[in-house]
Amino acid sequence: MNAICVFGLGYVGLPSAVVFASRGFSVVGVDVDAGKVEAVNRGVSYLREPGLEGLLREAVAGGRLRATMDADEALKLCNTVLIDVPTPVRGGVADLSYVTNVLTRVSRRLRRGTLVVIESTIPPGTTSGLARRILEEGSGLRVEEDFYLAHVPERIAPGKAIEELLNAPRVVGGVGPRSTEVALAIYSRVNPNMIPTDSTTAEFVKLAENTYRDLNIAFANLLALMAESLGIDVYEAIRLASTHPRVRIHQPGPGVGGPCLTKDPYMLASLLQEFWGTELIRLSRRINEFMPHHMVKIIERVAGLEGFKLSGSRIAVLGSAYKGGVDDTRESPSKIVVSELMRRGAVVIVNDPYTSESFGAEYYGDVYKAVEGSDMVVIVTDHPEYRDLDLERVGRVVRRRVIVDGRRVVDPYKAMSLGFKYYGIGYGRAWRI
Repeated sequence: MNAICVFGLGYVGLPSAVVFASRGFSVVGVDVDAGKVEAVNRGVSYLREPGLEGLLREAVAGGRLRATMDADEALKLCNTVLIDVPTPVRGGVADLSYVTNVLTRVSRRLRRGTLVVIESTIPPGTTSGLARRILEEGSGLRVEEDFYLAHVPERIAPGKAIEELLNAPRVVGGVGPRSTEVALAIYSRVNPNMIPTDSTTAEFVKLAENTYRDLNIAFANLLALMAESLGIDVYEAIRLASTHPRVRIHQPGPGVGGPCLTKDPYMLASLLQEFWGTELIRLSRRINEFMPHHMVKIIERVAGLEGFKLSGSRIAVLGSAYKGGVDDTRESPSKIVVSELMRRGAVVIVNDPYTSESFGAEYYGDVYKAVEGSDMVVIVTDHPEYRDLDLERVGRVVRRRVIVDGRRVVDPYKAMSLGFKYYGIGYGRAWRI
């Protein structure tokens, strides 16, 4: 045994497997999806991630990376196991079934000297409690004596996965000092910026990081809602407030998407459900979950102001990914915007330069074809390509020069100078709702 097994070849697992292989490790990826396994073995990436495909191709060609659906076969070869499976939140509580299934499988093949690392986001206490119990009971071995167990939460952003796996600081939390030491020795060969701690602290840190971001975004969105009622531009207000040396306010938008910020705050809040203070976390989630519906309400009112009804109108929605520069559509606010517009009878055309997901609407790969003949252009995702839109060309092909911008992608003054009616989240100067 002299290989790393990576369970779960998704947005975290595949880049992690590739990076370890690129640093000379022998890696076996394990997944239940036959399509992913086949793609990896052909050296083809199913994720749009800068630098990933080249490293994947080199690792497979060099014999350092392969994938399989046979977990037992893989575990015969491995002395390090990384677990990168989903941990969705259902009803405000983390569903750990994917993690426990892998741990149970691993426990039956666990050998002395093996390091088991959970990279999936999990509630504090899971590694030292549930995970330890499953592995010890299933194997008859003792952690810290016969095998090692740690939590190393991922810290990668789509579009920057390789760069951040190699360079971004990461916490390494073992269930004991020996586990921490062994995990540090492995991860430090990939990334020199590893920070030791214990497993429960590492679990808590991951949830705190993402909840902090969600709280900050919720505050920005609350400011946007207030700015609309006051008739001011929230982006200008945030810019000015952030000139204070101790203030850094996030940007508002039509909602928060992705696999982390939409669930991790709930995972943190569930730790102390009876404590009144966790309502701060839940309230922030409610604000951010409200924003795509608010975006739809803005679109409805703009249609009324501009003298047409949504039913039968042609609406071009730019962006289906949850954030700019990536192809990830998980929990994207665009899904709600598109579905609600279609429910109101609009003909919705979706464009996204990174993914063809349209949430049931028509999809056009060319942005200018997508906006052609539209009564309204709605910008949901802040893709860099949209910042370079030729507004004069857009103006020549649309039916009505109306823009609703959820991300301040378009300069409102430039748009208005070209004859567009510009509306947006937090842009109360142009209108009040």
